[in-house]
Amino acid sequence: MIRRFLALAVLTALVACDNTEDVDELKSYVQTVHGFEAYNRQVEALIARFDDPTSAITDADITAARQKLDDYAAAVRAVPTPSENVLKHTHQLYVRTFGDARKLARDETGDTKRQAQSVAIGLRRLRTAIEDRVYPSLDVMLAREKLEGGEYELGWPQD
Repeated sequence: MIRRFLALAVLTALVACDNTEDVDELKSYVQTVHGFEAYNRQVEALIARFDDPTSAITDADITAARQKLDDYAAAVRAVPTPSENVLKHTHQLYVRTFGDARKLARDETGDTKRQAQSVAIGLRRLRTAIEDRVYPSLDVMLAREKLEGGEYELGWPQD
């Protein structure tokens, strides 16, 4: 009787320690995040353009940048929420980063130049949050599973 109970306890512990589903979910999520690299490049290009004092920014440019931010936010929100606890919190952080960025970018006070600066500030806030908070969180999870470098490497595109 005790042997059966002990064997059942050991088997349960082994199954509980088996985190292959969590690792697979992490790998899948990182691949999904890699799919957002095109958005990151576009955001970086918009930041460079809006920060360039020689660039003539129009109301249409501001509207397009805000729409790009909305599209990116919608794409991230469309990702199913992971079930693993730490990954779920990281995903929620990723989704929340767009709230602050959108609030700043949607500031419509002032003239076109002022609004362009607000959009640039919002985009820079988004970049900072992703680069300094979301990616490092994912990097820590990947490092715990010894999945570093190569296809798992995350980074913001540099000009």
